[in-house]
Amino acid sequence: MSIMETKRDLTKDLLAGCLHELMLEVSFDKITIKMITDRAGLIRPTFYKHFQDKYEVLEWIFEKDVAQNTNVLLGNHMEQEAVVMFCRCLENDRAFYRKAYQMEPAPNSFERILCRYVYSCFLSLAEQFRIVSDPDYPLLTRESLAEYYTNGFIFAIRSWITGQSPVSAEKTAASILYLLSHSIMDLAADSRGGISGSQPDLPQKNRRTE
Repeated sequence: MSIMETKRDLTKDLLAGCLHELMLEVSFDKITIKMITDRAGLIRPTFYKHFQDKYEVLEWIFEKDVAQNTNVLLGNHMEQEAVVMFCRCLENDRAFYRKAYQMEPAPNSFERILCRYVYSCFLSLAEQFRIVSDPDYPLLTRESLAEYYTNGFIFAIRSWITGQSPVSAEKTAASILYLLSHSIMDLAADSRGGISGSQPDLPQKNRRTE
């Protein structure tokens, strides 16, 4: 990475950090570009050299905090671990992401950022696994399957992040993975004896040995 690229990323990180701080103090919708640049000690033109608007800053934060870590695992064909990582990254900054979910609906809202990312992941997996349309089920294209699973995934994440119940990232990931790998008929059948025995094994957090 060149010196110019390093300087550019440091400036973007500075602006992103200031937006992060502000979002924990006031609602996203009330934050202005001037508030961000004042806190960063920069001028407005500097902001627009790096971002189009505050929504793009929010997406930068998500990319750095969540997407990059998740992509490493997806790139190594570790899909279950990627779901766990995704949830753990959100959990590590849950107060911030809860505030992000409180923003007014917009084309570049936080949920839309999540949807675009998760959809691209499912579509990539569909292509990787070479899923092809069955003539008997013409609606089940790669794109429609990616959208279907994205909607369920995003619903689960929204319910978890905005809810008050202290559910862990691991339990949230286990629930999502169960829903991704089972139909509602499986769920109905398993409910007779409980679904705990059908949950996938999850990677454990690294523990230091004393």
